[in-house]
Amino acid sequence: MTYPRKRPNTPQFHLPRRSFLAGSCAFAAMAAAPGQAVWAAGSATPPSLGARDPKTLVVLVDATVENLDPATNIEWAYGLRPVYETLTVLDGSHTLKAAPALATSWEASEDASSWTFTLAEGVVFHDGTPCDAEAVKKAVTRLALHPAGLAGTWQLEDPESQIVAVDAKTIRFDLGEPRPFFDRQVASQYGFWIASPAAAEAHSKGDDDMGSEFLQANPVGTGPYTLESLNPGRDATFAANAAFRGGWDHPHFSRVITKTIPVSATRRQLLETGEADMTLAMEPEDMVVLRDDPRFALADTPTFTVQYVAFATDGKLADPRARQALCHAFDHDTYIEEVALGTADKPASVFPSLMQGMDGKDRLLPFDLDRARALLAEAGIAEGTELTMAYYSGFGDIEGQLLQAWLSEIGISLKLQEMSFSAYLDVFFGEGTAEERPDLFYFSWWPNVDHPYSFAWGLFSGDAATFDGNTGRYANAEATALIDELRNQVMNEEMTAKFRRLAEILTNEDPAWLPILQERAQFVSRNDIAGLENNPIYVATLDMYNLSRKS
Repeated sequence: MTYPRKRPNTPQFHLPRRSFLAGSCAFAAMAAAPGQAVWAAGSATPPSLGARDPKTLVVLVDATVENLDPATNIEWAYGLRPVYETLTVLDGSHTLKAAPALATSWEASEDASSWTFTLAEGVVFHDGTPCDAEAVKKAVTRLALHPAGLAGTWQLEDPESQIVAVDAKTIRFDLGEPRPFFDRQVASQYGFWIASPAAAEAHSKGDDDMGSEFLQANPVGTGPYTLESLNPGRDATFAANAAFRGGWDHPHFSRVITKTIPVSATRRQLLETGEADMTLAMEPEDMVVLRDDPRFALADTPTFTVQYVAFATDGKLADPRARQALCHAFDHDTYIEEVALGTADKPASVFPSLMQGMDGKDRLLPFDLDRARALLAEAGIAEGTELTMAYYSGFGDIEGQLLQAWLSEIGISLKLQEMSFSAYLDVFFGEGTAEERPDLFYFSWWPNVDHPYSFAWGLFSGDAATFDGNTGRYANAEATALIDELRNQVMNEEMTAKFRRLAEILTNEDPAWLPILQERAQFVSRNDIAGLENNPIYVATLDMYNLSRKS
């Protein structure tokens, strides 16, 4: 039986921040342990809080999220997680197991084409309106229909008829096709948070807005915190939601302040002087210092995020041999050891190594400049040819310089084009001609769900457009067919074999990308902060409710 095509779960990309390159070489060997955390915590007394309130958590980040509407936020879920909830949540560090959130239980029909969720009783949005089945239906319908956001994540053709509020506590999704892991899809951090439909409707400016302008700065969810203040480019303050059903008997933080500090060394200084409790991202040299300081704790876990160089396949690099040549011209071992200081993981393919169905096989083309030179000649790329690589400020500059140096040894000139984040996104997702666009793009991506289709469709399918993530306009008939076959399939032996065949095509036979690294989530905090647990799918966000300060 076949089913009509629907847009897939849209994968995610990075904010303009310098990734998670931090820590030490000792942690690189942990890559094969999904969700495993490494704590390098000492028993020394942490820096004095001074006049700071011990019930207030201060977190440092290097970029600001200014859009807090879950229907349109595709940048970073950091500011969404404390305010909103999803129907389910991934269980701890597990990527293949869902746990209750707004829904206390759920069950699927025999063919998994219909899913019924029982909602928690007595839940109210921050505006005081009930979060019952009708409200959830309206919230999901808005998510599925918003023209400027993540409509494709739900894969619903007609949400009005496909979502049924059976009673106040029960909601059913008639999906029209088997979706055996729908319970994990609704745990995703992009496109699945439930916002107050009353707030959206009251402030809607029409069908193109649906309340988004209001919710971007005034989020209304059911989560443990409310947004107290938002100063774009500076800070955001979240205050405890007294009505949160989880209660406040545990020593939770009553307030969380997130400060935007772009410079890594400044974030380190604020930790050392006791003015902050935790930072989400630091440069390697700063993290190494704090790693060895017994006043602090380092949490290090692998993630599903891959940094990569995408090839424009509709221009000079149309011939697969030209793209193979560029893959041979990057020395991953030198980069990981000497530049990333062992704080990132070497990729094995274009896919995250932790993804279900992936094996331990290294599919990267080895560093070999002689082979690269020969392949360029076979592809008709003459010495002296100039290629252009675009990146946004602070992300991809070092990697571009390294590739530039190695390519110069084989007669290829690489021009590096730095852009602002917004300008870069316009180009990356834009519809310009091959002559107008760069030959290479530096970016990063992670899936919404631990499943190859969630990662692959928007990036590699010949049916995907640039606005889906296929910035290189990559199209390989066999790869597209394999991606289609993987859609919503359980990863049994047959599907796993198809997935691995897809990885071979995309990584070395007809390369879509030059994978650069796999990020690790490395948080550093005072050693009196407890409760940090990272899920490798939930990239760069914090479960603030379960954090506390040790007495």
